[in-house]
Amino acid sequence: MLGFACQKTNETPAQSEVVLSEEVPELVDFNFHVKPILSDKCFACHGPDKGNQEAGLALHEPERALMALGEHLDRFAVVPGDTVSSLLVQRIYATDANELMPPPESNLVLTDYEKQVLTQWIAQGAPYKKHWSFIPPTQAEIPETGQDWARNEIDRFVAQGLEGTGLTRSPEAPKTKLLRRVSYVLTGLPPTAEDLNRFEANTAPDAYEREVDRLLASTAYAERMAQ
Repeated sequence: MLGFACQKTNETPAQSEVVLSEEVPELVDFNFHVKPILSDKCFACHGPDKGNQEAGLALHEPERALMALGEHLDRFAVVPGDTVSSLLVQRIYATDANELMPPPESNLVLTDYEKQVLTQWIAQGAPYKKHWSFIPPTQAEIPETGQDWARNEIDRFVAQGLEGTGLTRSPEAPKTKLLRRVSYVLTGLPPTAEDLNRFEANTAPDAYEREVDRLLASTAYAERMAQ
């Protein structure tokens, strides 16, 4: 499907600078931006399935992706930092149907955005990353914000995301709606009238946290988790 022939194509659109759209970040992340594209459009013939790796090319791991193609030691699908020499870039921008990757008969088509992401990834060195589950979490830097309504770390991240968008935050939900939401999420059941009245009358700063703890300790929560 996505087999790379080992002759060099005459079409080298990668030699001209690819103008990135506003949607493409200056620094692309392999797990977030690149791997989903490779998985959807390339892994069918260049992925972890050893029985279906056209031209011996596998893009799921760097050792295989950076290998020379076949017996041609000067032909590489991915050349870190060099989009001109990378056959992958040449092929995804090819106008000849015999050179284009993915090939038309595969019914897989890369969008302009996806082409730009792959090109940008190679331009920045084609860095791979382990699966996110193997990457130790790091402490995020809490952004500063001048918004009075930002009372906790999540609020500050939301405020940062809204900056420059012309958007404003949604109004804070009334207590009755807040309790209904968390009750449905944790137990799948609505709060009783007694629950609502008790929560409305509780003016303690940790009133919401107490309700969450109560729901987490309930039989209804255990039953929902067991479903």
